Amino acid sequence: PKDGIPEDLECHHSVLNLEQDVRDEQNMVIISIPTVFDPSLAPEGYHIVHAYTAASDSFGDWLPFLDDQKETGKVGVSPNSGTAVTYSKREGYEKLKQEKAEALWRAVEKVIPDVRQRAEQKDSLVLIGTPLTHRRYNQRFRGTYGPGPAPGKDVWELYGATTPIQGLLACGDTSFPGIGLPGVAASGTIAANTLVPVGKQLKLMKELQDMGALQ
Repeated sequence: PKDGIPEDLECHHSVLNLEQDVRDEQNMVIISIPTVFDPSLAPEGYHIVHAYTAASDSFGDWLPFLDDQKETGKVGVSPNSGTAVTYSKREGYEKLKQEKAEALWRAVEKVIPDVRQRAEQKDSLVLIGTPLTHRRYNQRFRGTYGPGPAPGKDVWELYGATTPIQGLLACGDTSFPGIGLPGVAASGTIAANTLVPVGKQLKLMKELQDMGALQ
């Protein structure tokens, strides 16, 4: 619930301890609140808050909950039985999930101090995902997200919107400029800009601004 939250709330936040290496476990938490820009994304009177640790968790912590603890690349299916992996029902999974989520709660409290109390109010919804959630539902190896630069290249040399297949464009977290709400939105804009002239896109943006749909 967003009642009482300042109207000048920013959408994007990074929370980290500058005395530690940015790559230290759970040291960097990225927070996005997309309803700052588009309130229609949530029921009236509510915000959506998305928080995640940025590439700073070890997948090894989650291997004990898999049938195939060597992680051979099979995703979401037990290599032995062919049935869906039941990691979420295994002893210790829920406990570890809540422990890992504590870093997210503490980070969001830097932005919305009473977020835990708000999360307990009527009609609030809290969903906690883990690398195994990504692995199963997003079909990602080891629960990863974001792009994988080609061998010998860095993140600034990611694949863009165009592909070798004529008429097929790419966007999303695996395309330039990468992960996160801003990155994915930018990749969609790049793809759209590839399809139409810049002038036509600016005209459409002006129309959306006049409608109040674009800030």
